[in-house]
Amino acid sequence: MTLYSKRSVTEPVNAMSRTGRFVHSYIITGDKGTGKKTAAKYIAMQLLCDSKNACGICRQCSRILRDQHPDLIHVQKEGRSYGVDVIREKVVEDSYISPNDCERKVYLLSDCDGWTDAAQDALLKITEDPPETAYFIFTARNRSFFLPTLISRSMVMDVHEADREECAKALREHGFEEDKIKEAVESFGGNIGRCIEFLEGNDKLMRSAEAVRKCTEAISMRDEYTLAAVLSSISSDRNEMRDALEMLARAIRDSAVMRCGKGSAIGCAAKGSADMAERFSAQKLLDMYEAVCEISSACAANCNTAAAAAVLAGRLLN
Repeated sequence: MTLYSKRSVTEPVNAMSRTGRFVHSYIITGDKGTGKKTAAKYIAMQLLCDSKNACGICRQCSRILRDQHPDLIHVQKEGRSYGVDVIREKVVEDSYISPNDCERKVYLLSDCDGWTDAAQDALLKITEDPPETAYFIFTARNRSFFLPTLISRSMVMDVHEADREECAKALREHGFEEDKIKEAVESFGGNIGRCIEFLEGNDKLMRSAEAVRKCTEAISMRDEYTLAAVLSSISSDRNEMRDALEMLARAIRDSAVMRCGKGSAIGCAAKGSADMAERFSAQKLLDMYEAVCEISSACAANCNTAAAAAVLAGRLLN
């Protein structure tokens, strides 16, 4: 397993591996495509590896990489989130059962964005006083989706996108052509997951990227009608809207960085980001960034996406 720009995960986990003393609960956060699930697999390999160092080639590591290890439990959602009954039965109760093939069991709950407080409450006792053999890994886009009490019982690690050279190297390893790699990296920076989706022709991602480019143009021109129309066009698909809002937040963040003279655009709307940086103050860009993040979180919590799109259009240009 090759890990790109994951030192925030590998360094503390490797240190724990050397001592043989691991914490029992981990929260991994980061933008979509930055490798949260890859980082989670690495932690699982450190915990279950025959040679105790995530070798990637032993029987245990090989099964983890193939998603076939009986002691790495991928907990499944009920619909869009984790239900209380699933948490109690598939995690809490199951964690007291002995491992199948190793000395430890690892429970992976991916994409915890928007899950309920009740589901997290069901985990508090088990994460505070876990069975010796049970370990828990949670992933989400940011830590705001977790209760403070669950955060306090966990090691929280943020993963970030790779630098552009590492991203291009990873894409070459996947067999993509050099000219296509350049186009992907120019659009999505060092976000390897996003670049791969783009190069594999993910229609929703390409629509979202185009919507973000149109949004940044409309914001720069203070064209609220066009902005509202573009946001409305993506509001029918909740996941597509969240993807687009995440990319729009990145574009606005790029603008703020450029406005302060501390970097260049790395998102999918470089021209729009540059135009916004010229037309808006740093404080206004910060306000817009916070508005987009707030609406994105509301979408994860099952709000009315059409109404959210209309509210966001007004907030961005008021």
